[in-house]
Amino acid sequence: MKILILISVVAMSTVGNAAYSCPEFWNLFGGNCYRYQGDRLTWSAAEARCNEAFTSAGVGHLASIHSLAENRFVYEMFKSSVSINDIPDWVYNREDRNPIYGIWIGLHQTVADGPWKNSDDTDQGDFYKWRPVEPNNSYYQGEQVEDCVHIWRTGSESDDQQTWNDMYCNEVMSFVCKMPADGESCE
Repeated sequence: MKILILISVVAMSTVGNAAYSCPEFWNLFGGNCYRYQGDRLTWSAAEARCNEAFTSAGVGHLASIHSLAENRFVYEMFKSSVSINDIPDWVYNREDRNPIYGIWIGLHQTVADGPWKNSDDTDQGDFYKWRPVEPNNSYYQGEQVEDCVHIWRTGSESDDQQTWNDMYCNEVMSFVCKMPADGESCE
């Protein structure tokens, strides 16, 4: 009888608590699936590429980041996917602004100097990882508006900081897509 009760309890605890799952080549973190995309695209082209991916739980978007752990996870996907040691420290050059080393994330402004929003419509809450003096809208010194956000690498110290920067949306860089995982939480 005790064995039957134990089997029933174990079966009941697993029913309705299926593990999360992601499509092939996607990485699971916190109930969502993530994938680094090495193509260098504008912010809107990157968002459109992410929208091509989906699970039964939803459509992909550029990664919205809501915690320090998620920020680290997304940055590590970028760092492990490129030869980060071969990337030179970034230096501003007005004549040749590319390449910018970093990854687009979903945070952006739909109106110049308006509120920051995520492309997946999730509420940003209180978590922001801005680099000191950001967002500043000053990279182009008045030429363009910086309405999109990327996690960037300005030098070796930025690997530890993993900070955000506002950027002109028509720059090209790699990106990370995020979509809801299939299944339910085991928690």
